Amino acid sequence: MAPRTAVIIDDEPDITTYLETLLTDNGWSVRAANDPNRGIALAQEAPPDVILLDVMMPERGGLSTLIALRKDPRTKDVPVVLVTGIQDTLTADFEAFLARFKKYHPDAYLQKPVESAELLKTLESITSRSGHPEASPA
Repeated sequence: MAPRTAVIIDDEPDITTYLETLLTDNGWSVRAANDPNRGIALAQEAPPDVILLDVMMPERGGLSTLIALRKDPRTKDVPVVLVTGIQDTLTADFEAFLARFKKYHPDAYLQKPVESAELLKTLESITSRSGHPEASPA
């Protein structure tokens, strides 16, 4: 059985390396981009089973990237997990902040620093309900 696939979009190379290593070690096939536009292109070229997307990026924000992914017919149905540290910078409630973007329905969000077990559990849940088969062990 083919491994599940992920695209990671985060402007911090340390984060993409950590997430890529974690997923690869758990049987995933991963492509990563430190530039949101490159990440969108990777997802469009071969839509993955899931996209991990940072919210705060300098060139193009994660929410703008999410909207672009949701508007594209090739990626509109790909589950997206927002991976962010933004909650620490907001004074308002983070859930209320995300509610403004529900139209573009991120499938989940995780706080940085990401706990490996929580990430894997979230991805398992999302890919299972999306109808993607379980990955074979590496």
